[in-house]
Amino acid sequence: MRAEAFGQIGVLPDQFYDFEVEDYYLLRKGYIEKVKIESQLLRFQTALICESFVGKGQGARFVMEAWQLDEQTEMSRDQIKNALKMKRERDELVRLKKQNNGG
Repeated sequence: MRAEAFGQIGVLPDQFYDFEVEDYYLLRKGYIEKVKIESQLLRFQTALICESFVGKGQGARFVMEAWQLDEQTEMSRDQIKNALKMKRERDELVRLKKQNNGG
């Protein structure tokens, strides 16, 4: 609890020891909510950037599906690489199908 308070949240030790337990849990809840909102904003901004590279609608869909905002899970570097690889392979298959169908 102290590591989280002093590190991630940034509470000074003298402030921490003056808190009631209920106050600290409310502070923690607010901090987690702030981080979620910042993550959602970053996710949305990433989707907008992907739009310019992948195409309208495709970048946002890919980011929103691949980057789920779930507290319990976080994508590892390998999972991110695999997701991007699968996306490129799907896009290549779609391109080849269009090419073979004369599209």
